[in-house]
Amino acid sequence: MIDLTGDTVTEETLLKGCQAHGADGTIIIGTMLSGCPAEFIVEEEVADSSGQDIQDETGSVVKGKIKYLRV
Repeated sequence: MIDLTGDTVTEETLLKGCQAHGADGTIIIGTMLSGCPAEFIVEEEVADSSGQDIQDETGSVVKGKIKYLRV
């Protein structure tokens, strides 16, 4: 027997389609990311290996884009 009463996993925090046991012992199927678009792009500042922002010749912080695809 395993005490699951302290577990915090829920359908919303478990990846879509994955299976686990909830804190009450019932089997749950994940729904996390089920409503996400097929792709989205996040734009964020680019930093060097020491964590400092990279700036262009005008002093503006360089931004990069990360493209996420749902597969």
